[in-house]
Amino acid sequence: MKLFNKILIANRGEIAVRVIRSAQRLGIQTVAVYSTADEEALHVEMADEAYCFGESLELSDTYLNIEKIIEIAKKSGSEAIHPGYGFLSENPKFVSACEKAGIVFIGPHSKAMKLMGNKIESRDFVTNSRDSILLPISFIAFE
Repeated sequence: MKLFNKILIANRGEIAVRVIRSAQRLGIQTVAVYSTADEEALHVEMADEAYCFGESLELSDTYLNIEKIIEIAKKSGSEAIHPGYGFLSENPKFVSACEKAGIVFIGPHSKAMKLMGNKIESRDFVTNSRDSILLPISFIAFE
């Protein structure tokens, strides 16, 4: 049973290639995004569909452009977005944008990502959840 019919991979290069291969083995259609610098890249060729961000080579206009990625996901009919790693994979604003657009983010939900990004809050959360945790130990150097 496959979870999705089509996913967008919001990354490039080898990262995107690995996600595309795995998705295709599961019978899931794949959508690649790319900048003009990557138009002949392997992930663009391998994906079932590919959409160019436009002429800009700036990361803020391409692989870090949350609005553009969501727009392409909707246009392509993608049900989910896989971020790969790096770029937007640990950005809770991206996860929230996916959630608001009704697109599944393949990864932790925004609340978990925000919580785990703050060590003090995440430790307090786990401590209050009654789960077992290892408490930090301070060592004193003996002469």
